[in-house]
Amino acid sequence: MKRGKTQFRRLLEIDRLIRDGKYPNCVTFAREWGVTQKTVQRDMDYLRDQLGAPIEYDREKRGYHYTSTSWFLPALTLSEGELLDLLVASRALDQYRGVPVAKHLERTFSKIAEALPREISLHPELAYAQFTFMSPPARPIQERSWIALVRGVQNHRMVRFTYRSLETGKAKERVVMPYHIANLQGEWYAFGPEVAGAEIRQFSIARMEKATLTKLPFTVPADFNPETMLAHTFGRFVIAAKPQTVQLLFDKEIVPWVLERQWHQSQTIKRLRNGDIELSFQAAGLFEVFRWVLAWGRYVHVLAPAELVQMIRDEVRLMACPPKPILKLPNGDIRARVLDRMRAKRQAERPE
Repeated sequence: MKRGKTQFRRLLEIDRLIRDGKYPNCVTFAREWGVTQKTVQRDMDYLRDQLGAPIEYDREKRGYHYTSTSWFLPALTLSEGELLDLLVASRALDQYRGVPVAKHLERTFSKIAEALPREISLHPELAYAQFTFMSPPARPIQERSWIALVRGVQNHRMVRFTYRSLETGKAKERVVMPYHIANLQGEWYAFGPEVAGAEIRQFSIARMEKATLTKLPFTVPADFNPETMLAHTFGRFVIAAKPQTVQLLFDKEIVPWVLERQWHQSQTIKRLRNGDIELSFQAAGLFEVFRWVLAWGRYVHVLAPAELVQMIRDEVRLMACPPKPILKLPNGDIRARVLDRMRAKRQAERPE
């Protein structure tokens, strides 16, 4: 049987052999598990020094034993309900395939599973078949980029990487002070400035290549608060702008669909006598709000802010106006002016 090589599995097996009176030693155990004798010796030392095991070496038996049978390895006890919760949580990892953090969580779940009794009353395969998690697939992230950024955030050291622009597609070397890492709607982003005191920028980790941790230190400002930074975000793009109050009027025909979930943490709902509702929330940046509103079509009307009203009007006009022939007015080309205005708005509200 192929054995796992994690320390936790080895400790469990060492404990079992000792309690069965097998007197395991470093030589035989290392050979059976495919590790070095020094590794097994460190396991024995860990049992004695860190876990307080009454373990001693018997020269006559040429192996280890416990001087007291009242000591036990720290145990993990789960009820059937708790085990079901654990299995469902592990199933949720499917939505993070391709992201390095998923591997770490899988190892964590494996360690917990190894600590459970050999026989359980709940069949994992049934729980897996009964729960499904569907989400937009996250773009794969290079493990090198992930490790460099995590260490940069933890140790306050700058990270150098090659970054591909979303607008031009061209790659450029960047050196960033990673203040924070966040997952927004399934995609991972790093936040930080390139120069101390400069504007905090948003970088897609999936578009980073050749990331390396530098020796350049940085200090996170005392007033930096990631919760405040993300509080008014709608979607995946974080905008460093003053939040605006968005007010939307939804037709009563789709009210049940609107009310079945919360669209923003600051939202409020006002019910009208005719069955319509007004949905309001605070958003910094309107580009993603604009795209979300369009998805509701004729069933929603924008009440505020005026800027969002104009964005919707421009888009509807462009949708109804074919590229050719181009409409001409005395003051210029409508289509060109609207497109220029919308392009500038999109560029201002997209991350790096």
